[in-house]
Amino acid sequence: MNAYIFRQALKITAPIFFGYIAIGIPFGLMIVQAGYPWWMSLLMSLTMYTGSGQYFAVGLLASGAGLSVMIVVQLLIGIRHVFYGLSLIGKYKNMGIYKSYLVFAITDETFALVSGLELPDNVNKGAMYFAISILDQLYWVLGSVIGAVAFSVLEKYNLAQYLNGVDFALTALFVVLTIEQIKQNHDFVPAVIGILTTAVTVVLYKTGVFAASNIIWVAICFGMGVMLLLRGPAFFKNYRINKNEGENK
Repeated sequence: MNAYIFRQALKITAPIFFGYIAIGIPFGLMIVQAGYPWWMSLLMSLTMYTGSGQYFAVGLLASGAGLSVMIVVQLLIGIRHVFYGLSLIGKYKNMGIYKSYLVFAITDETFALVSGLELPDNVNKGAMYFAISILDQLYWVLGSVIGAVAFSVLEKYNLAQYLNGVDFALTALFVVLTIEQIKQNHDFVPAVIGILTTAVTVVLYKTGVFAASNIIWVAICFGMGVMLLLRGPAFFKNYRINKNEGENK
């Protein structure tokens, strides 16, 4: 990777820097607030690097969810990456030593950048894609570590109480993502079904039908089941393809 590629990658990923710092800091705060050491945010961001999946992981760990529930939830959250990977087969072909990391580092934002990037023939495409991907991950790691260290310091001086409610960042994140999907797909039905099935799931939990650790799993199954009944299996494929096309415009 030469200086030119690095400078260009910095310019291209500048918007991601601000977004990942803003979302990474609440994740770091949440994981320390849940009782884990600050370095856990660093470890998860380096090895897991799933963004929303990491937010969910904190909640699942805190609720005592079983391993099977965690695996299924993470699989459902990350299933969109299958379509991302299929879309990038051409761009990531013959990437040599960069390929393994490029596949690992696919995120919503990195996919949007790389899929719409056209490079001249004299630029090393593998090096450019690698620079973009690793910078995006470094931004996320930096944000999560800042949040975790900040909470640890504040907790040491009994100031962490002023950060109560920071876990609402997860709710806010998914509200924003839902609004963006509605704007891109002009389809309110999945969001409405998600709200209704979640409400039904909470009512069933309150009546003692199942434990708190199963709320997410049951709500996801209910929601997907209703969508399958209403629109059939083709909905999931078409919905994701339309979303990807909207990101590439």
